Amino acid sequence: MTIEQFAERYYLHDSSLEKVDFDADKKILALTIEFCFWMQNWYDKSEPTNGLIRATFKDVSIFEYDDCIAEKIFSNIDSEIRYGKIDADGNFILFAVEAADYAEQDDIYFLLKISAASVDVEELERYNL
Repeated sequence: MTIEQFAERYYLHDSSLEKVDFDADKKILALTIEFCFWMQNWYDKSEPTNGLIRATFKDVSIFEYDDCIAEKIFSNIDSEIRYGKIDADGNFILFAVEAADYAEQDDIYFLLKISAASVDVEELERYNL
């Protein structure tokens, strides 16, 4: 599917970005997401509410992020996704927040900007929280 179709089909708010893998040579970006199935308009209530999906962006021409958070996004980050949308240039924008320490309110906000020819989504597992 196109990134526009991905952004329309998958509502990412309150899901969590678990892992980011980028292979610059192969131009492949994989996002592992703890996904809120129950928030989707196509959700079947007889199925488990949450689970893991992997969104694999292929033929990536843009993958941008703030250098200061590079170490965070390429580790196991468990960051809450606030939104995913398409910008005016047709790039997918993913905005997330990592609540590093609720007591100190030391949140880290970051943005990923992605442009790719296509996106494949694979369901890895489903479970109830």
